[in-house]
Amino acid sequence: MTNPVSARITEIFSSFQGEGPLTGERHIFIRFESCHMACVYCDESGKKGRSMSLQQVLRKIKELEKKHGPHSCVSLTGGEPLLYPDFLRKLCPALKKMKLRVLLETSGVLWRNLSKVLPCCDIISMDLKLSSVTGQNGFLKEHEAFLKIAKRKGLYIKIVVSNDLDRREYDAHVRMVAKETPWAPVFLQAAARGRRVCPDKRLWRLMEDLRRRGAGRLPGLRIGIQLHKLLNIT
Repeated sequence: MTNPVSARITEIFSSFQGEGPLTGERHIFIRFESCHMACVYCDESGKKGRSMSLQQVLRKIKELEKKHGPHSCVSLTGGEPLLYPDFLRKLCPALKKMKLRVLLETSGVLWRNLSKVLPCCDIISMDLKLSSVTGQNGFLKEHEAFLKIAKRKGLYIKIVVSNDLDRREYDAHVRMVAKETPWAPVFLQAAARGRRVCPDKRLWRLMEDLRRRGAGRLPGLRIGIQLHKLLNIT
């Protein structure tokens, strides 16, 4: 059981949102240490954090807001922030009192924990984890259960794409999203390790093929960028 008044935090910093429909907004990022997955393309795997109390986290946020604000959101990211639902249930209302919106960036798997924190979130950035890309198990059923809950809030979806992607697996996820949230923006994002910005030509061709393949079911399907890598910032 996690401690509701503390969490393992890797870093808290101010920067520009690099992905999704909020790209270019200045956010405060709270990066949680742990994750229940081990995706092969993950840039955060193995990074160590430290235990921080709720008051320490809020104090750091106030410092960043004063120095770099105004910020449009506090982005809860990781790792996997939904591993700390009890902590989030105390943190998020405090952020609302500071007039900050809460963006939850998540793997889109831990739907039971999402139910615990949904009322205090404003926007949800949900990944669709394709086993052919992550090297992990498939989570189609978990993603569907997650979407049934997440669609009550502002929502957008990211699908990481590599040359190993299985088109049949991709099609199954597209059908599921079209059934649950056909209105949601969906971003195809190239898998890239480190600071590399542009994927190879083969991967670009695959992403465009996937966009065409899914556009009939999902009008909001598009190719996404990673602005922070283009700008070479955190």
